Amino acid sequence: MALRLSMAIAAAAGVLGACGSGGGGGGPGDASQNFLAFSSTFAPFRTWTSFHSDGPTDDGTFPPDVLGPRTQYINTPPPHGATEFPVGTVIVESRESGTMKIFGAVKRGGGFNAGGATNWEWFELSDAPVTIVWRGVGPPLGDTYGGDPNGGCNSCHLRCGAGNDYVCSPRLALGSF
Repeated sequence: MALRLSMAIAAAAGVLGACGSGGGGGGPGDASQNFLAFSSTFAPFRTWTSFHSDGPTDDGTFPPDVLGPRTQYINTPPPHGATEFPVGTVIVESRESGTMKIFGAVKRGGGFNAGGATNWEWFELSDAPVTIVWRGVGPPLGDTYGGDPNGGCNSCHLRCGAGNDYVCSPRLALGSF
């Protein structure tokens, strides 16, 4: 029993040591780093730098649930002149039209989501208290992301954010910080 407990503690220490902006390798933006987000990561999002947006223009390419006003929050803006968001970047978007939805994106690193928006993990959050509803490369089967009938996060972010490290918001454009 003591051996199992010691092994569990050692494994947890190894995981925690690889999490966060200080673990796993080089400097900010190093995709070999790994950052693992928890509900507590998102809890203070309303205290972060924020931007209000009217959302994307209704040009017929976005599902209706993606349109409309929202507030976007970022835990730490990237350094001036950055060409990608650093591993450990957390973005939260609170959509204000229809049923309020809160989504998150975390620059996880480590090659996560290699078949989509590489290094990004997607989240839906609930509020009061902030908790994770789902996480991963997309919502669980049968759920949707922002009204996308295909249920995907990657399809939109690959299309509208490829030139901005998969972040679609003009308010969060690299080079604007």
